Amino acid sequence: MAGEALTIQVQTVSAAGAKIALAAAEKLAEEKGQQVSIAVLDHAGYPVALHRMDGATVTSVEAAIRKARTAAQLRMPSKLFQDLLHGGMTTLLSLEFLTPMAGGMPLEANGVVVGGIGCSGGSEEDDEALASAGAQAFAAAAG
Repeated sequence: MAGEALTIQVQTVSAAGAKIALAAAEKLAEEKGQQVSIAVLDHAGYPVALHRMDGATVTSVEAAIRKARTAAQLRMPSKLFQDLLHGGMTTLLSLEFLTPMAGGMPLEANGVVVGGIGCSGGSEEDDEALASAGAQAFAAAAG
């Protein structure tokens, strides 16, 4: 064990980065006339920013958080797991930490997943588009 690193560095989304992702998703939601909740979580799945737009349902808050957590912790879009579930992989339902619903996207900086964004309150296509807009804006800003 001599010479082995005893610590590692972890990259995570900052409050400033979360604001960029959230603003892009909110802008698209407004353009589409959507009333949604948007959650930006860090790499471990804990909230950095949360916004419930006027008129968004109360339940959309928790759904947005869960979608973002799935994307951040598993480093893949939450829709991937929805598609697997629809394909018959019902064992996914036994995983409490997994939300197999469209609308969660990982946030990446230089090829590293540093968090996730989740959107809820619209159709699955709209939630996916909003989360994607937030993820793309974050990636562009992060370089």
